[in-house]
Amino acid sequence: MPHQSLIMSDQSEKPIRKPDWLKIQLPKGDNYLKVKGILEEKGLHTICSSGKCPNMGECWNAGTATFMILGDICTRSCKFCATKTGKPLPVDTDEPEKIAQSIKQLNLKHVVITSVDRDDLPDGGSQIWANTVRKVKELNPETTIETLIPDFGGNKDHLHIVIESRPDIISHNLETVRRLTPQIRSAAQYDRSLEVLRQIAASGLRAKSGIMVGLGETEAEVLATMDDLRKVNCEIFTIGQYLQPTSAHLSVSEYVHPDVFERYRLAGLEKGFEFVESKPLVRSSYHAEKHVVTQRRDAMPRVSANEGLQQNVTAMPGIIKIEKSNPISIQDARHRVVAIDLGVMPYQQAWDYQEKLLNEIIAQKLELQKQPDNQQKTTNNYLLFVEHPHVFTLGKSGSEDNMLANYIQLQAKNAEFIHTNRGGDITYHGPGQIVGYPVLNLDYFAKGIRDYIAKLEEAIILCLQYYGLQGHRLPGATGVWLDIDMPGKTRKICAIGVRVSRGVSMHGFAFNVNTDLSYFSLINPCGFTDKKVTSLQAELGMKMDIEEVKIVLKEKIASVFCMEITNL
Repeated sequence: MPHQSLIMSDQSEKPIRKPDWLKIQLPKGDNYLKVKGILEEKGLHTICSSGKCPNMGECWNAGTATFMILGDICTRSCKFCATKTGKPLPVDTDEPEKIAQSIKQLNLKHVVITSVDRDDLPDGGSQIWANTVRKVKELNPETTIETLIPDFGGNKDHLHIVIESRPDIISHNLETVRRLTPQIRSAAQYDRSLEVLRQIAASGLRAKSGIMVGLGETEAEVLATMDDLRKVNCEIFTIGQYLQPTSAHLSVSEYVHPDVFERYRLAGLEKGFEFVESKPLVRSSYHAEKHVVTQRRDAMPRVSANEGLQQNVTAMPGIIKIEKSNPISIQDARHRVVAIDLGVMPYQQAWDYQEKLLNEIIAQKLELQKQPDNQQKTTNNYLLFVEHPHVFTLGKSGSEDNMLANYIQLQAKNAEFIHTNRGGDITYHGPGQIVGYPVLNLDYFAKGIRDYIAKLEEAIILCLQYYGLQGHRLPGATGVWLDIDMPGKTRKICAIGVRVSRGVSMHGFAFNVNTDLSYFSLINPCGFTDKKVTSLQAELGMKMDIEEVKIVLKEKIASVFCMEITNL
C-alpha cells in the first residue's frame, strides 16, 4: 500500500495542490546575487538552477552551490529531471580551472560537483571529472569535496578514474525504488547503481545515495531500498519529495507528510546509516557539508579554547559514530551526564555536532527497545557548553520582522543571521555568553518538554541567587527575567529555546554573563518590543569570571535534574 499521512492524486490527470509544508521563498538576497554573478561571468552551470532546486535561494545566500560540469545538456532523458536533453556541446577542457577559480573566489569550505550524463564520450567524461577534483584540491586545499556522479554505463575503469582522484564523498543516486526504476530512469539500472556504490565503498571512500518519494512507491519499498544500500556499505542516505519540474515530466503521485519523512529518518539510522537526511525539500546536495565533517578533519574549523579537546571535537571516540556508541550497562547510570566544553565554535557547526549526538541517543533508545534486559542499560547523555561568534538565530515559529538590521549592518557588526529548527523567536549569541546545549534522553530527566524547560529555568534562577540576584519566570514566555513586576524595567538575562525529537533534547539556553548588549538593539529579543536585555556584568557592575560562573551553573543544573556530571 502507498504511504500513510499524505495527499494523494485521484485517478484523473489533474495536478494535486501542493501542501503548506512545501512552500518556499523565491531566491533573493545579496549573496544569492553574488553567486549568480560569478557563475554567469565564468559561464558555469549549476544543478541548482538546471534542476530547479527548491533550496537554491537558501544555499546561494549561504555562499554555497553545486557545480555541474560537462555542460548542461544530458544524453539521457529521465522522466523526473529538469535538465535539458539532446546532443551536448564539445567538452570545455578549461572547465576544471574555471570551477576551481570560482570556488576560490566564493571562498567555499565545502563544494558539491555533479554532471550531466555524457554517454557520447568514450570515457563518459571521467577524465574531466578527475581533473576537476584535482584542480579544486590544488587551488583550494582546505575545501572539502563531494562528487555526485553518473553510472558511466557500468564501466568500472571509468568509475575508478574518478575514485582515484579521491574526493571526500562520492555520491550516486538510486533516485527511486527497484520497481519504479524502468519507468523513471533513462538507461540506468537499479542493480548497476548498487554496484557503483559498492565499488565506491570498497575503495575506502564514503558512499552516498538518495531517492525521491511521491512517485507511487510504498513504505515497504523504501525500507527495502535502504536495506539494499546498506548491503553495499552505503553510509549516507537522502530522501526528498519529488516535485514535477514541468507539465511534460512525470506527475506527482502523492505528497508525503513530514511525519513519514521522520519515520524514514529514524528507520535509516536504525539500519545503520551514519547520516540520514529525510525531509520534503531535501535534495542530494542539501546541507551536504554535514556529511563530510568526520572525513576531512584537517579542513574543520578550529575552536579556540581547551586546546587538547578542541583540535577536533568530532574525533572524540564513542560520540559521533553511532555504531560505536552502544547503550552503557552501569548500575544507576541513568542520570550520569558527560559535560563537554567546546570553547568558541560557529553556531552551525555546534548545531551539526548536537544533531549527531541526538541521533546517537535516538539510535540507542531504539536498540534498548529490542533488548529484554534494557532495565540494566542506559543511553548516553551530554551537556555541551560553548561560546559562539556573533550570530542572530531565528526559531521556526519566529518572525523575520523581529530582525531590525539589514545585510550591510550585519556585515558591519561581523554577525551572521541563521534560521533554525528550534522553538522560540529571535535571539543573539556572542562572546561573553554561556550557551548550554543539553543533549539528553528526557525519559531520565523530565516529565515532558514543559517540565524540562521549567527545570532549565530553575537552574538559572538558582545560579542568579548565588550572585545575589532574584530571577523570575515571565508568564507567557520562556527564559529567566528580572523585575517582572516593574513595567518598563523588566529585562531578560537568559533565553531558552529547545528542540525535542523522539524524547531527546538539543539546543538549550543562552545566559548573558559578559555579553555585549549593544547587539540586542538590532533585534526585538524573543519577539518582544517592550522588554530589555541584561547581563550578569551589567547587573553586578563588574566583569565576571566566566569559568567560575560555568562551574556554579553546572552545580545548579546537576542539583535540579538530579544529575551526576562528569567532565570530558
